[in-house]
Amino acid sequence: MLIRKSTKQDAAGMIELEHLVWTAETTPGETHYNTESEYLLKNPPASKVVAEIDGKIAGILGYHSPIPLKSNEHVWTLDIAVHPDFQKHGVGSALMKELYRIAKAENKKKISLRVLSTNEKAIQFYTKHGFQKEGQLHNEFIINGEYVDDIFMAVFL
Repeated sequence: MLIRKSTKQDAAGMIELEHLVWTAETTPGETHYNTESEYLLKNPPASKVVAEIDGKIAGILGYHSPIPLKSNEHVWTLDIAVHPDFQKHGVGSALMKELYRIAKAENKKKISLRVLSTNEKAIQFYTKHGFQKEGQLHNEFIINGEYVDDIFMAVFL
């Protein structure tokens, strides 16, 4: 497995992965890109970390400041997606290890995220990697006719 920054050539594989992973079970809003150009506008080269296995994009990790203020520059928020074919193969853990390495090198102190309360697999994964629940917005979304809570989690470095 190769962990590296994303390139322009990764766009098609990243789009495929994102379309597979971001569903009503994992996100409150539709994630869809019509073209590589559209994807690259929102995700320029080197803005994400990818896990590559045998030439295929197996996972994607994004991180950025959630609030563009000096008083919040010690915090990142993350998004992570692992291709279904590579789940339970250590891809997510490898991406998280790289995130922690980069965050510490850039003197970040907190990494936060949001996850749907119905996404138990993701909550278990984040907990395994040191994240703890910080808050919960009850009935924040209606997905497939059901109320779903939005959970806030964070890890301190």
